[in-house]
Amino acid sequence: MSDTLSAPALASTADHLMAAKMFSLAACVMLFYDILITMGDEVERIWMRSYTHMTILWVLNRYISPLGYIVIIVSFHDPWSKSVCDRYVLFPEALKVVTSFTIGVIFILRLYAIYYRSLTVAVSGGILLAAELAIKIWSFTDGTSLNLPEGLVGCILVGRTHIRFAFTWIAELAFDSIIFFATVYRVFQYNRLRHGTGETLLDRILHDGVLYFAVIFIANLVTVLIFMLAPPDIKAINASFSTLITTLMASRLILNLPEALGMNRIQT
Repeated sequence: MSDTLSAPALASTADHLMAAKMFSLAACVMLFYDILITMGDEVERIWMRSYTHMTILWVLNRYISPLGYIVIIVSFHDPWSKSVCDRYVLFPEALKVVTSFTIGVIFILRLYAIYYRSLTVAVSGGILLAAELAIKIWSFTDGTSLNLPEGLVGCILVGRTHIRFAFTWIAELAFDSIIFFATVYRVFQYNRLRHGTGETLLDRILHDGVLYFAVIFIANLVTVLIFMLAPPDIKAINASFSTLITTLMASRLILNLPEALGMNRIQT
């Protein structure tokens, strides 16, 4: 972005930058608020039960993003030097890779459980997750810091090639969609065979999956469209929300299983 802008263009850039900062801050507050209001459920359904591998995944999903985003929010508002920003600027997407891995493992274990511990499902899911992470790493290594006019502050990650950079969310869209449709297919199979009208664990998985995957899909789709179509100074506006809403939805997906996490009932 040129450092010599007309007054109207500079005002527009400043407005876009402030909107991106405030939206990211609001997304971070949303996640911290959700942690606060679900703390009682977390204590009952996580910490009062035996620790398992799912406990580790829970901690990584629940707390890595909010802790990492404290640093990200600071980077948006603190006047870091160009050299400091350039060293740090890939941190948000590196954090995204970690959270995507954690959430991906949770989704695969969930799918593995409802397919009655199918090794084929687990291996296929692992391959898809590895492909997603590889594409993410390839796409975000094209990132660079947004060149802001003098007087504006923010260390903000954008892509040198916007289409390539958008693949970090396109890959996530593809992975989440495959997991979702595999879940729907399995539940439809199950419903054709089962008898009775009471709600089952798989009924709850379908109900929650439709809602939560829809939210995640829409958030990532909007992020892709913004990166591809919006002006350079506002391309990153939805990136924080997309990451944090995915973390939030994954936590809710676990907490809303009947009785508790489902760790004891389906042993994921």
